[in-house]
Parts: sequence; C-alpha cells; structure tokens
Amino acid sequence: MSAFARMGSNLVLTLCCAASVSLFADVGSELGRRFLPPASDLLTFNTVSQKLHEMDVDADEAWLKLSGRDEYDAYRTEMHRKMISAIGGFPERTPLNARTVATVKRDDYRIEKVVFESMPNLFVTANLFIPESDAFKAPYPAVVMSCGHADEGKDCDIYLRACVIAVKQGFVALMYDPYEQGERREFACKGSTTHHNIIGIKASLLGWSMPMLRIWDGMRAVDYAESRPEVDSSKIGFMGQSGGGTMTALMTAADWRLKATAPSCYLTSLRHLCESMGPQDAEQNIFGQLRFGLNHTGYVLLPDTKVAVTCRFQDMFSIYGTLDLFRTVKAVSAKVGTSDGYALNSAPGPHGWTESTETASVDWMRAWLKGEKGILPLDCTKYRPLDIGFSVKNVDVGLAEGERGVTATGRTMDIPGARDIHMILRDRMLGAAKNRPAYSASERNSIASRLAGVRDPKDVNVVVKELAPINVGEAKLTRVAFAYPDGLTLPACWIEPAESAKKPVAPVLMVGAKGRAGWAREAEAALASGASVLVADVTGYGEIGKANKMFYGVEDCPEEGVAVMLYLMGESITGRRATDMLVLADWMKGKTGMAPALSARGSAAIAAAHARAANAGAFAKVAVADAPKSWTEMIESEKITRENADCFRYTYIVVNGLLHYDWPELLK
Repeated sequence: MSAFARMGSNLVLTLCCAASVSLFADVGSELGRRFLPPASDLLTFNTVSQKLHEMDVDADEAWLKLSGRDEYDAYRTEMHRKMISAIGGFPERTPLNARTVATVKRDDYRIEKVVFESMPNLFVTANLFIPESDAFKAPYPAVVMSCGHADEGKDCDIYLRACVIAVKQGFVALMYDPYEQGERREFACKGSTTHHNIIGIKASLLGWSMPMLRIWDGMRAVDYAESRPEVDSSKIGFMGQSGGGTMTALMTAADWRLKATAPSCYLTSLRHLCESMGPQDAEQNIFGQLRFGLNHTGYVLLPDTKVAVTCRFQDMFSIYGTLDLFRTVKAVSAKVGTSDGYALNSAPGPHGWTESTETASVDWMRAWLKGEKGILPLDCTKYRPLDIGFSVKNVDVGLAEGERGVTATGRTMDIPGARDIHMILRDRMLGAAKNRPAYSASERNSIASRLAGVRDPKDVNVVVKELAPINVGEAKLTRVAFAYPDGLTLPACWIEPAESAKKPVAPVLMVGAKGRAGWAREAEAALASGASVLVADVTGYGEIGKANKMFYGVEDCPEEGVAVMLYLMGESITGRRATDMLVLADWMKGKTGMAPALSARGSAAIAAAHARAANAGAFAKVAVADAPKSWTEMIESEKITRENADCFRYTYIVVNGLLHYDWPELLK
C-alpha cells in the first residue's frame, strides 16, 4: 500500500468522541436507502452510453455529408493526421535486425521461423510462409496476418491454417506474435486481453497508447515483408481475425501502403458494441476518437485500400452494427466512385475464423494483389459450405505441434539483450521526469485540471432537488438529488446534527468506493463532532453505479467500462468525478457558508486530488484513504501477477498525466 493509500485511513473518525456516536447510530441504516426512480442504478452507464451513441452516429453522418471526391480526400487525410496524433505518434524506425533461425520444408512451400525487432531489442517472433511451387513466380505478393487473442499466438491452428491457404495461392504469408501471446508472453498469469489493458494503461499515462504499440508491430511486420527479396513490395495486404481483425482494421486506417485488407469478426459500430457487451480491450480504443469523428466506419473509409469486411451471424461483435457500417461505406463510396473496393463477407455461426472466411479473405487478396478480378464480386454464399463438417485438425496447418516455436525456450525475453515493453515504458517515464519543466504549483494544477477535463460548477447547470427532511435519532437527514442536463443524477444524504449539537466546524463531504452505505461509521463520527455531513454517490458509484457488463471481469471496479467509454469520447472518469465533487462542495458552501472538508476513498481519491487542483479553495482540506497506487508505481510494476493486476484500471488514470505530474503531488 502506498503512503497515500495509508494517509488518512481513519478519516473523519479522528473527529469523534466515541461516547457520543450512539446518538447518531441510526444514520447508517438510512444512508444506503435508495430514493431515485427505478432503474437509476444504470444512470452512469446510460447517460454516457447515450452520448457515445450520438457521437458515433455523428461520425457516420460526417462521412455521408461529404459532397465529392475532393472533399472526401481532404477529410480522410485530415482524419488520418488526427488518428496518428491521438495514438501518440510513432517511435523512431530503427533497424529490424531480422534473422531466420530455422526453416521447415514442405512439398510446395517452406516456413521460415523469423525474429525481428520492432523497437531496439524488443523482439517479435513470426512464421514466414514462402511458395516453392512452379505454379507461382517470384516476386510474390505478400499477406501480413495478425492473430486473435489465442495464448498460442501465431502458432494457433486456425492462424497457421490461414497462412497455408495463402501460401498455396501464391502469397508470401507472415504471421507474428502480439504482445503477451505466443513467445512474447511475460506475465505470470494468463489472459491476453487483461495484459493488453495493463500495457495500454501504462502507455496512456505517457503519451503513447496500446493501438500505437500494436500498429507499430504491424507496420514493422510490413517493413519486414517489404525487405524480403521474394516479395513484391508494391503488393502487400493484411488480414486477421478477432484481435487480429482489430489490428487489420487499425492497420487499414493507419498504414496506407496496404493495397487490400480483410478484417474478420471485429468491425461493427461503437454504439452497438458498447450497448451490447461494452467497450473492448486497450488495443481497440483510441483516446478521444469520437470527439474528432473517428469510428469503425472511418477505419474502412480512411485509405484507398480495398477492404473486405467479414462478420458472422452470431458473433459477439454485433452483425447489426456491421450492417450499419457497411451501408454507410457503400453510400459514401458510391458518391466518390470507389464502390468496387469494398465487400461484405458474412457467414453463419459464432465468433471465429473458419475455412470459409479464411478462404474468402485470401480470394480478396487474389483479386486485388494478383489481379484475378474474375473472383469479384466476392460472393460469400459460395464459401459457406466449406465449413460444413470441417475440422482444422484434419487439414494442413504447416507445422506440427512439435515443430512450432522460433526461440529455443519459447520466450523472446530469453534472447540475450532482450527488453520488454514494460522496460521501455519505464525508461520513457524516467525520460519524461528528467525533461519535465519545473512547474509551479499553480501551473501543475492547471495542467492537471485541463488534462482530466474538470469543469467549473457554474458551467454544468446542475438542478438540485431536496426531499422532505426526516429525523434520524438526534439528526436531521435530507435526501438531495443533483441532476445534470444529460440525466445523470447524483443521489446524496445531507445530515445535520441537532441545533444544540452543531459546532462551527467545516461540514464534511464523503465520496468514494462502495457508495453512500460504506460511510456509516465516518458519518456518525462527524455528526458526533458537531459537523454536518453530505454523503454522496458520484459518477459510477453506489446507487447510480451498476455496470451493464463487467469490463473483462474487473470485479473490483464496476465503473471501468464507463471509464473506457469516456476514454473513447476524449474524457476521463476522474474529471467527471472531480467536477461532481466541486458541484457538491459548492452547494454545501451555499448551505453553511463554509468550504467542506473532503474525504475520498478508493479510486475517488484520484478525482479528489484533481478537484483540489482545479479549485483548492473549494475545500477546507482533502483526505484520502485506500487509494490506488501512484502512477509512477504503476509504471514501475514490471512483473504482473494475478494478485497485482487489479492495480491497473482506466478508472485510475488521466491520459498523458505522467508526462507532467503524478496524482499524489496534487494533494501536497
């Protein structure tokens, strides 16, 4: 536990006289009593989701409003610039230092086991399939592939099968391991999506992002394909499934060298995605992308690349969102004369890459990289029978289980001199700290308030409704609702001691984990000291904090999915909560004439620090308890286990924050 997590662990309890607490003991039973309308437990999710829905629709509408090719080209060029900026730019393009460590021969192709460096000493393992059939002549077109979230990475059967299908059609096929999969796994516990989130959280604090890191791996894989003498560097495509579908979509948007792409089981609409199963892991989310109008539709329309979108009828990525996306793509492309460059490949069944969708994706590459236009238009119905009775166990996948693996130990970190992304991010943090200007406290606080997006209470137009007070023991309790224009309402309990017990001390504002009911002892103690108390549920907590879906099993932090949706919208839950605290404090000062003491617990501690930074005068003092780690401690955590993985939450961060400050500094 950090010093700031321990600080103030007794909070308001130090104010009390234990003998008098019993006078207010009934208060605790009233704090958690619900009083908002039914279904208000989803208020945080619903209000954020509604705004995200509107922004996603607006992003589609912006494409549809373009009048012709010139306007389209200007718009997509500017959108591409904004995308690259939002993901954090790219590292320096350093030597790949690629080498083949082994070769496996087959009748009509060979497989080279390859390792290259996407950044200095950051090793990427890959399988390279090269045709050796008289039916095809070098240089060959190439298809780079990104696998989904299989623990085996590139050596999973379905991904090996895709490479075999491609190489037998005359393509060089390159499939590489992502972070925390295959031979690049470093964490002691399994779960690639969780691990990608941890890397993404660290990167986001330091001006980078998980999309950038994943795209950069993909771009370096394309660089490697271009470097091979067997490859026609003017004819390179990209395809992938699930997490690889994500990477294919992002590569489509980011790397305009690609001539054709085939993202599978990913592209939908952000509104359908977030409303059905919630936002996905870190690599799928670009900070503020909806604020500047980039959604899944934009990934397809940004480049001049030929794109075949694959979806499945029962996929977890909603096919209805995919159909919405494709209608928009076809409408826009019809206006600008590019309709033939898009195809929709749908198939029955659940999430997954199968013989039919892999074959159709390779055929799309044949049409656009080899000029075999007779395949077009791509007719998905003719591929669907390939899945009937099919088993990947009964076909050529190139490598038997005992033949798989590039490194001797199955771990890139066992290569002499190897570095992992956690080391690189730690060095980036140290460099940022070394080069950080010597901010004054006011400069630092201003930066923190701006990055978090904290708003002034006078700018948010909150309507306050007080219900009739009730007597609870010797205290008077009034239920108060603070209603924002978007419908979010903060429920709170305003509790005043009897007039005879009141003392001229600052009132106390209590917010944080577990909602109002978790503050019973502290509220009773504060009342015993003669202070009035406001115990409130702020954004994502208590009575308004239910999750529609838990974000990748993050049981300790139900608001995490909302935090990620806000991330897509260019906001932080820290900023929203800090704004809530200032609104509540402003109301309390109006009631009592005194600024309140703020007590915050759990992740609310970080928001409390930012509320203080935005307006230190709003609070008599700020005390926090059970706080998350400092951001510096997060970055320094190189070895992640199941026990410490819960230290990493989007709820805890402010994008780019650690480039300028660490959150506990705001409490000094």
